[in-house]
Amino acid sequence: MEISAASVSAYQQVNIQNDVATAVAGKAKDNLELQGAMVLQLLESAVQITDPTSPLGQTIDIRA
Repeated sequence: MEISAASVSAYQQVNIQNDVATAVAGKAKDNLELQGAMVLQLLESAVQITDPTSPLGQTIDIRA
């Protein structure tokens, strides 16, 4: 079996493409994790603590 320079070059090219694809997927995963953390932080900052003795929000106006 003879291995030509073209087949070695193609093999190296496939290896490089796989390495690049793996690196891009890793960066995308890191980006998604960062965005998820930012969303959780935003949601936690938006939580409003209400006063249980306040009448605010206790009644509904059903007349239109």
